[in-house]
Amino acid sequence: MKKIENINSTMLPLNMSNVDTDQIMPKQFLKRVERSGYGEYLFYDWKKDPKFPLNNDIYKNSKVLVAGDNFGTGSSREHAPWGLQDWGFDAIISTKFADIFRLNSINIGLLPIEASQEDVEGLFKKIENNPNTQIKISVGNKSVECEDINFSFDLDDFSQKRIVKGIDKIDITLGYENQIEKYSNSRKSWKPKLT
Repeated sequence: MKKIENINSTMLPLNMSNVDTDQIMPKQFLKRVERSGYGEYLFYDWKKDPKFPLNNDIYKNSKVLVAGDNFGTGSSREHAPWGLQDWGFDAIISTKFADIFRLNSINIGLLPIEASQEDVEGLFKKIENNPNTQIKISVGNKSVECEDINFSFDLDDFSQKRIVKGIDKIDITLGYENQIEKYSNSRKSWKPKLT
């Protein structure tokens, strides 16, 4: 998992509400199990419209997606955050995220930031006025700054530490490798060994 302490980037606007995981990553692309290579299928059906924001070269290096209300609803597919991260996003800002989508994002180091309606609308206006507007996100301070828009976001300390240090649940488990091996070796000989 990539370490993220600070994000300084332009923003890609997706001013649409109730965007579900079926639109983020359509079902026909869920056959693979690896986490890479999904970016090209992100919003596959919507990208057929030449005016869709992902088709606009001015946003091609944006690390932050600013979305409308209630982002990531629908099925619990992990492929949706995989596709967003593979496209190049490090953070998503919305007024609300579906719980499973939020957790799936945190688990891979994609930062979901919930903001007020006023702040999200303010960001959309700034992008509309100047697509090169920069946003600064500090994971350590749990803060967002974009010109005169400044706000804090909620992120539990455990998730914050994982994102800043770039450690996923497997990394955490491997940190206990010695204890796991010691426990396995202490089991009775007639019990199965943990391997």
